[in-house]
Parts: sequence; C-alpha cells; structure tokens
Amino acid sequence: MSPLDLSGSPALAASRRFSLAALAQLQARLAAACPVAGDRSTLLAAGSLGRLEAHAQSDCDAIIIVPAAAPPAWPVASFFDEVAACGLRPSKPGGIYRTPLDALALTRPQDRGSLEEAPAIFGRRMALLLDARAITGEVAFLALRESVLAWYAGDYLAHYPQAQWTLLINDVARYLHAYAGWQQYDFGRTPDDGWYLRQAKLRSSRLLTFAGLLLLLGASSQRGGEKRDWLTQHLPLTPLERVAAVMQPLDPAGFERLLGAYEAVHAQLCEPEIRAQLLALSPPAGGVLPRYFPEPYASIHASSGCLLRELTRFVLARGDDWHPDFFSYWLF
Repeated sequence: MSPLDLSGSPALAASRRFSLAALAQLQARLAAACPVAGDRSTLLAAGSLGRLEAHAQSDCDAIIIVPAAAPPAWPVASFFDEVAACGLRPSKPGGIYRTPLDALALTRPQDRGSLEEAPAIFGRRMALLLDARAITGEVAFLALRESVLAWYAGDYLAHYPQAQWTLLINDVARYLHAYAGWQQYDFGRTPDDGWYLRQAKLRSSRLLTFAGLLLLLGASSQRGGEKRDWLTQHLPLTPLERVAAVMQPLDPAGFERLLGAYEAVHAQLCEPEIRAQLLALSPPAGGVLPRYFPEPYASIHASSGCLLRELTRFVLARGDDWHPDFFSYWLF
C-alpha cells in the first residue's frame, strides 16, 4: 500500500506532521517516566491524534487499557500532565478517555449484541477498530485488537467463507446513527464546545472515520476465507488512508473531490478564530435547530455535504464489486 499523497492538502499534511511529532514526544516522555509500563498497561490514542489529524486545538483522547485487577502503570493525572507538556489538550474530565478499562471487558461472550452493555465499553471497543493507535504497548495493542476481531468474527466467519462481518456491520451502523441522533439535539454549550463545532466534526472527521471501517468491510466482503486477514492488514491505516485504499483505485476523480472537501473543512477547523465563531454562534442549552446556517458554518456544511455525496455515490456504485450480503446487512 503506497502512502497517501497529501502534497495538495497542506492543512492535513501539517496535522500529520504535528501528530507524529506529538506521539514521538509523548512516547519518549512516558518511556523515561516508566520504562516497564508496556508490560502492564496499554495506552492508545484515539480521535484526532489516532487519525494523525491533530493540531494545536485538539484534545488528546486516550484509551487506557489495563490487565485484569491491575492498576494503570501511570497515574492518570500524571499521564495528562505529559499530554499537556507535548502541546495537546487533555481530554475532558469525567469522560471515557480518563478512566482505565480492564481489557477483558471488551471481549466477554455474553456481551455480543447486548443493548445493556455500558456505552463506555461499547464506545472504546469501537474506537479500537475505528481510529486507535498505540502510544505505548504496541504488541499488547495488536493482540487486543485481534481479540476484538475474533470476538466479532465468532466461529462462523472461520467456517463459512462467504459469511460476512454481520455483527460488526451492525455495531458500526448502530454507533454511527446513535451518535448522529444524539448530536443532532445536543445543545449543551461550554467555553470550548458547542453545537456548530460538534456538527462540523460529525459531518467531516467523524463521518470519515466510520466510512473508513465500513469501506474496508465492503472491500473485504468478496474475499471469502481471506477476509479476516485482509481486514487485519488494513486496520493500521488511518481512516483517510482506508478510504483512499478502497476508493482511489476504483474512482480516483471521486476520491480527489472527497479529499478536497475534507481538506477544506479540516483547514477551517484548525483556525482558532473560526472555532471561536462556531462556539459563539452555537445555540444554548434548551435551544432549537436553526432555520438557516450562518457563516462560517454554512461553508463547512457545504464542503461536508460534498464529502457525504462522494462517499454515497461511491458505495452505491459497488453493487458488482462487493458481496450482496454486505449491502443487505448494512442497509437492513
């Protein structure tokens, strides 16, 4: 797989350089602070840092995985001190990216398809496949991700070559639509978060993250008994790289339009002034959906609309390329 050419996407290219430098600095600081930590805990970057699209306005969403009954190798507060020292904003207090998680909680057989599973567990299992990458404990991370894939595959995928990733397709679709429905009417506003900013993220980076995994599942659907190995080989790619790997060979012009739209939104969201405008414009708690979109969100909405249309057009054109059962499970 050739590397993605970002020479025509300066904002995305700058964020990739920023992310790689921040990860390297964070890894070095953690290795110096606790050189044997990788034997006990696994720290994963999710969100913008996991996608290699972080910038100076980004939070550091970290998934802290620990072995059963073991404390984190790093005090959580100390870890986020190191995050701040690397030029990243710590994730919001009280969220799922602050709480260590027992690795075994992600692969309990009785939780397959459960609607009673805690969202904090479901969301982090999804993140392992959507955009996570190791900050420390690379070997442990890869083993954990393989365990999650095995949990989704069950016995049927190994024994029936034409079987699809049925549960995983259902879970990705469930997560995407539940997240979008929640964001549509979440009018909570804080000094650094608001409705217009969340919508801009949802319709760009969030959408592309889900699309990256769904396109991999579609592209693997005709690979019979090789689909699990093929998916495993492509999971290290960032969401944008996943989309490129599937879309670019079949529709290079469509991918270039998608990349241009994604770059336009990303460039705007990297600008502190634009983010401040989006926050100031956001409806307060208890607000209602706006009847029209003011600038700068209107242009972001237009660019993200192009992104949506290109992805939709590409997927609908894959009727002869991908297995019909994949479309059946995704749509119904």
